[in-house]
Amino acid sequence: MANIWLWVLWAFLAFLAVILIFVLWLNLRFIQLDRKSQDERNRFISWVTGFLIPLIFRIRVNAKGLEYLNGVERAALFPNHQSLMDIPVLLSGVKRPHGYVAKKELDHIFLISRGMKLIRCEFMDRKDPRQSVRTISNATKTVKEGHMMVIFPEGTRVVRGEEGLFKAGSFKIAQKAGADIFPVTIFNTPEVSKRWPRMTTVDVQIHPPVTPEEYAGLSTAEIAKKVEAIVKNPLRGN
Repeated sequence: MANIWLWVLWAFLAFLAVILIFVLWLNLRFIQLDRKSQDERNRFISWVTGFLIPLIFRIRVNAKGLEYLNGVERAALFPNHQSLMDIPVLLSGVKRPHGYVAKKELDHIFLISRGMKLIRCEFMDRKDPRQSVRTISNATKTVKEGHMMVIFPEGTRVVRGEEGLFKAGSFKIAQKAGADIFPVTIFNTPEVSKRWPRMTTVDVQIHPPVTPEEYAGLSTAEIAKKVEAIVKNPLRGN
């Protein structure tokens, strides 16, 4: 009996050692990629997310409407936000390279921060207006350069069954960059934590874009209202 527990202990320690080695290797690789091209960074992040997200989070993504992103020079995605799993889901389901406008707290998490910076994420402190303006300016520049950005217009996660209004200011990036606005509906990420470690299929619907020509005469508040209706109508069964 003692030998069995000894083997269990050694197996557990070996498992921890493998995880530690992988984390250290990943961090070293992220550091090396700082000096590489954006294409190399994107390929590596795509490989990592394609491997780790199904393995760790037990998520299978069923993404529809990806064809709308083909050939679009400037694009910004605006999804609903119900779970911490929304970003992993989009990283796994949307293969076109993209960054995120994310909360500043993510900029202080080991490994995650470095990985997000590699895909040109911007971190926003909503309590600091000046810093928020810089973030919007940097994200706008990124979109103008042809790198797609994801912005959560509700600003924070919204518990399922509740309504979070899309904030008008979220659309300034797309408006200033002259980008196509893609409404995105994420359906069932709250189920991931309930079902884990069982596999959960998450549905993502990318809708046809609202083009610069369509929103040219609209205020950001009117754009927000229009995009919110497109995103949330499927959640309401419409």
